[in-house]
Amino acid sequence: MRPLLVTLFGAIVLVGCESRDGRTVVGNTLDSPSLPDVAVRVDTSFVFAGSFDIEILANSDEWPDSLVGSPIAAGERFVFVDVGGDGEVKRLFIVQFEGFLDNNDQTYNYSFANADTIGENVYRHNTWFYNSREQATRNPAGEGAKTRRFLADREYAVEDEFMMSRFVGLASEDRRNEIIIYYIEMLRSSTTFTLAEWESTETDGLRDDIVGRFVDRSRESFDIVRG
Repeated sequence: MRPLLVTLFGAIVLVGCESRDGRTVVGNTLDSPSLPDVAVRVDTSFVFAGSFDIEILANSDEWPDSLVGSPIAAGERFVFVDVGGDGEVKRLFIVQFEGFLDNNDQTYNYSFANADTIGENVYRHNTWFYNSREQATRNPAGEGAKTRRFLADREYAVEDEFMMSRFVGLASEDRRNEIIIYYIEMLRSSTTFTLAEWESTETDGLRDDIVGRFVDRSRESFDIVRG
């Protein structure tokens, strides 16, 4: 991203950044002029850390044989961090813009039955509890691994195990582009559970309460102010 600068009382001041696709971050508002036309305002407890391009490979048998091993989609990730007093990252907020490449005719064909309307768009929602480091090791070219390297390069420390609340929306009428909003907390810091303990607990009421409050926090972390 390149910096956006203004002159204020004779001084040059950094007010935000602009990506190669014209998306900008000014303060805590991410503005995308297209695919989709949307503005996302992130809670002020987060600080914008930067963005990077992504490339998605067809690396599973869900894709046609002719595409396996090749780049199938690309886009960019915008990363916000909430850092505690000890310097450890408590939470991540990520917005990913993604679209299929011209080498294929694939579309995002998932269902939006029971999806939530946020702003003017509908978003599928789900939660994940997982080992981010292990996932990055298995797929070093994936978005998760790139995000961990991106944070490490900026000296942000994160735990290995994450809890994620994810919102997925279409970004074009032809279903070839999407927007994904990720809200992530460090699993052990937030719950005191390790992943193994979380997966083995049999107290459904406790699990439901933790997940419910986590999803509530994720929705409170952002607003769609346009689009």
